[in-house]
Amino acid sequence: MRARLPADSRGRNAVILALKGAMEATLTEPTWKELGYATDTIDWIKGNKRLLRSCYWGNDDYPRHVLDALEYILDKDPANLQVLLDFGEIAKWIRENRPHVYAEVAAPDVAAVKSLADSREAAKGFDVEAQIRRIREALVDDPALAVGTTKELLETVLKTVLGLHGAEIGADDMPKLLKRAQAALGLDPKDVDASTPGAESFRRLLGSLAQVVVSVTEMRNLYGTGHGKSDAPGLDPAAAQLVVAAGTSLAAYLMERYNGLKK
Repeated sequence: MRARLPADSRGRNAVILALKGAMEATLTEPTWKELGYATDTIDWIKGNKRLLRSCYWGNDDYPRHVLDALEYILDKDPANLQVLLDFGEIAKWIRENRPHVYAEVAAPDVAAVKSLADSREAAKGFDVEAQIRRIREALVDDPALAVGTTKELLETVLKTVLGLHGAEIGADDMPKLLKRAQAALGLDPKDVDASTPGAESFRRLLGSLAQVVVSVTEMRNLYGTGHGKSDAPGLDPAAAQLVVAAGTSLAAYLMERYNGLKK
C-alpha cells in the first residue's frame, strides 16, 4: 500500500511540514529538476525561476517557495507523496528528524499505527497522550522502547480507571490491576449473561485479556526499556509491532468502555 496523507488536519499538517523541512534541507537545483520529472511537474518547476534561483543562492525566501512547490506537487497527484518519500534523502531526513511523522506516513497500514490512532481517539479523560506519542516515535527506530512504553500505557489506563472509580491502587501487579479494572467496567468474564448470544465466546475473549497484559509485561521486562534504547539483542520489529498493536488496542478498548459508561 502506498503512503497517503492522514485524514485529520493536524496529522496532515505535520506531514506537510516534515516534507517541507526535508525538501528544504536535501534538494539542490539539479535535484529539483529531477523531482519535477519524477512527479510530472517539470514544466511548473522549470518555470518557477524564483524557486530555483533561491535554492541556488540560499535566499531567505527559499522556504516559502519550497512550500509552494510541495503543495503544487501533491495537488497535481496525491500519489506523488510516495514519489517524494522514495526520492533522494527526503525519507531519511524525515525518519531522523521527525520519526513520529515517518511512522505514520510511511507505514499507514501497520496494525500498530492504526491501534495508536484508535488509542488517541479514545483517550478523553486519560492522561496518556505523551505515552502514545512516544510509542509512535519509537516504533520505527526503537521497537524495544515502543514495547516498554506500551506496558506503561496499559498500566496508566488501568490505574486511571480504578482511580476514577475511587479505588485505592496499592501495589497490585498488572494482572491484578486488569482484573480489578474489568470488574469496575463490568467486563468480568463470570458476569457475562449466559442468555446473551455468543456468551461463552465473549467470556473466553474477556478472559484472554489477561494474556495480553502478561505478554506485554513480560516483553517489557525481557527487553528492559522505558528509559531509552535497549541493549538486549534480537527484538524482531514485526514482533514489537504485534505487541504494540495488542497492547494499545486493549488500552483503547478499556478507555472507550469507561467513557461509554459515563454517558
